[in-house]
Amino acid sequence: MKSFNDMVVLITGGGSGIGKAACILFAEAGATVGVLDIDCDAGSKVVDIIKNKKRNSFFMKVDVSKSSEVEKVVKRIVSDYKRIDVLFNNAGIELGKPIHETAEEEWDRVMDVNIKGMFLMSKYVLPVMMDQRFGVIVNTSSISGLLGWPNYGAYCTSKGAVIQFTRQMAVDYAKWGIRVNCICPGTTKTPMVERLFSLESEPQEARKEIETMHPMGRFAEPEEIAQAVLFLASDEASFITGAVLPVDGGYTAK
Repeated sequence: MKSFNDMVVLITGGGSGIGKAACILFAEAGATVGVLDIDCDAGSKVVDIIKNKKRNSFFMKVDVSKSSEVEKVVKRIVSDYKRIDVLFNNAGIELGKPIHETAEEEWDRVMDVNIKGMFLMSKYVLPVMMDQRFGVIVNTSSISGLLGWPNYGAYCTSKGAVIQFTRQMAVDYAKWGIRVNCICPGTTKTPMVERLFSLESEPQEARKEIETMHPMGRFAEPEEIAQAVLFLASDEASFITGAVLPVDGGYTAK
């Protein structure tokens, strides 16, 4: 795979899970990686890991649901680095509630982070890529954007929106040399998933039940999902745009 030397890659939710794994992979492939996260401690630790590998990285705190913060961060990055080649819209939150028990404020928060956050990051990054006439955006959806998942109404709805958002941007921006795709991970060993299992009355039983729902009989490692992102951002995927890629151990093939 071609290296990402001299490229600037921004990754939201880069402080943990899939985002952290992607930050490290892109850095190892030669990119200067912008670790964007609302958690300063987690994001800074990822930058330390990358710098210990003698690779380039920087951290910026941002709440992706806040337009003023996103605009400020993107302007600063462009001022410092002069370009943005890849945006991995990965920041997201979960909510395990059926619709009739979901408060309006909870619904709004999920939508604000999971889909509005992608809109805002893309809104401010796209003009940079249009000027370059080159860029790649990868969005994190979920198998929950393709299939219903019991008691996750707001989350599933937000992830379904990510899929259509991806397709629409792919159509609108291809003429500027910008490719836009999304991944739909299956259950992955991330802090978010661990939090969800901790809420179960029988966490180990719940874990085994979900594992058996994946034909491969296990959960994904964050690095396995990140490898798919790396591929979609690479020249090897140069004719792929508007794609919705399940990375789910066969879950959606059933």
